[in-house]
Amino acid sequence: MLRSFCSVVACLALLQIAGCSGDAAVGEKVKTVPFTGKLSLDGKPYGSVKVQFLPQGSDGGVRTAYAEVKEDGSFSATTYVTGDGIVPGKYTVRVGSEGDGASTDPSQMMAAVAGAAIDSFEVDVPAEGLTDIDLKLTSSSKKGKSGGMLGQ
Repeated sequence: MLRSFCSVVACLALLQIAGCSGDAAVGEKVKTVPFTGKLSLDGKPYGSVKVQFLPQGSDGGVRTAYAEVKEDGSFSATTYVTGDGIVPGKYTVRVGSEGDGASTDPSQMMAAVAGAAIDSFEVDVPAEGLTDIDLKLTSSSKKGKSGGMLGQ
């Protein structure tokens, strides 16, 4: 009886330790904030593409976020469920298409959009999030001193 009781206490202690680790990689969701706006290319709405937000220097298991950009250029970032936002922090932003739709390799899924030659760029999402942000892209044929850039 005492041996069973000790086994139960030991198991509960291990579960408590595992539950308090705060490791997002174990399946715990990290708090997200709103991140919405418009995507434009050379000053025109740029839609029907995918945007990937790749966390920089994340050691806390922060997931990659993404957005499906609508025809009018509007988007809403998703981390766990559609439109739930993004975890605050610094991200590398990649714009692309899903390619042929048959690949599950992220690099192939985010293949360069035909004719746009868009470089990846960075964005810093503050703790309160960002809404109505403008992500302004410049195609390679119109680039001057800068490529993709973030504006408000």
